[in-house]
Amino acid sequence: MLVVAILSQPTKAQENHTKDTLEDKSLVSYLKEGEISGHIRNYFLITENHHGNDYYANAIGGVLSYETKSYKGFQLGVSGIFTYKVFSSDLNKPYDQTNKSSRWEQELFDVNHKDNFKDLDRLEELYIKYHWKNSYVTYGKIPVEYTPLLNKSDGRMKPFAFQGGWLHHKDEKFQADAAWIHRVSPRSMTEWFSMEEAIGLTNNGYLPNGEKADYEQSTSTSGLFIAHLGKEFKNLKANFWNFHLDKFINTSWLQMEYAKKNWELGMIYTYQIPDAYQKKLAYENRYVQPNENGQVASFMLKYKNGASQIKAAYSKSFESGRYLFPKELGRDQFYTSMPRSRIEGLGGVNVFALGYQYNWKHLFLNIDATTTHGAAIKDYELNKYNIDDYYQINTRLHYEFTNFLKGLHIELLYVWKQNKNEHNTQLVAQRSDYNQLNLITNFNF
Repeated sequence: MLVVAILSQPTKAQENHTKDTLEDKSLVSYLKEGEISGHIRNYFLITENHHGNDYYANAIGGVLSYETKSYKGFQLGVSGIFTYKVFSSDLNKPYDQTNKSSRWEQELFDVNHKDNFKDLDRLEELYIKYHWKNSYVTYGKIPVEYTPLLNKSDGRMKPFAFQGGWLHHKDEKFQADAAWIHRVSPRSMTEWFSMEEAIGLTNNGYLPNGEKADYEQSTSTSGLFIAHLGKEFKNLKANFWNFHLDKFINTSWLQMEYAKKNWELGMIYTYQIPDAYQKKLAYENRYVQPNENGQVASFMLKYKNGASQIKAAYSKSFESGRYLFPKELGRDQFYTSMPRSRIEGLGGVNVFALGYQYNWKHLFLNIDATTTHGAAIKDYELNKYNIDDYYQINTRLHYEFTNFLKGLHIELLYVWKQNKNEHNTQLVAQRSDYNQLNLITNFNF
């Protein structure tokens, strides 16, 4: 009996090993090897308007993401986001003179459902990805690669989110991307929309003749097509993007940056061509007019010295037409662009910017100032949103914790913005003439 028992041990051990091996290959075991990530965010925002009501709000929420381990090149990913209101002033209380209510504080929640401040959920990502060597292709509700026009712009509780397909390749020689985006959930919204439904959800602005534009759901489109080619040399980086918004507009964007020792130079040139389909629409339903060719040149000079850097930038939006890109898809990233200040919608405008940055070990200070020259009230041919020239200063402090609190970031952003000429409530309400404080706490895991 003892002999039988001893001889039987290897067999039992082999059975246990086989069982463990099979368990290692099980779906449950495979899913357990996936990666969970996300963040918890608390956002307090208060705006002091010089000519109207003041507003404040505090929102808390987070993102939880999961991506499977790669299996023969395939991966699945899913991500969800949620937001709740902690406290706020009456965000729907309108200005007496304009009937406008809170803008930025409302953007912490859902701008389409202004009375809903709790349990604001959104399926952020749900995709399948196949990758090989230095490339991947993905489809679904996807995370996107950087582009200077279509981007997440994660400056609220809910960033822009996109659905479509993306092909990406990067190696030592070049980077290339090809993408098709056909659905979007714009920033500060919880619902998903087709591209036709999304464009025009926010401010439609004015037509060149001064009438209110009304292009929401006026054009059936198959989506946005993106092509990108990037190349890095010894000291030079060159990138070219083309954005074709079917039946709306085509935008080409060339960006070149040269760096040597402590200096960095940058240049952007972008040119737009209206889609011929726009001419077939009624005048008031056009997103862009057939004779408009928006074009912008942007330049940057940066000097770095140890922990500090200084930047000077200049952008010129030409008189050939308003520079247009749907606000529902992202924010433009010119060298003069900064939170609360963008070129989109303007033509015939000069933008000047100065920036200073200094970082201690874990503390970062940024001071950015900008001003526009050439934006004239009621010059609707070159001013889609009828804004005035302005001055703006952003001051940002960002601290990153370490050790036990690694992943915890606290950011304080103060924004001061003032029109140069016009200060009546109708023109500045929720656009200019304000002081704003943003206190953002993120815990990333």
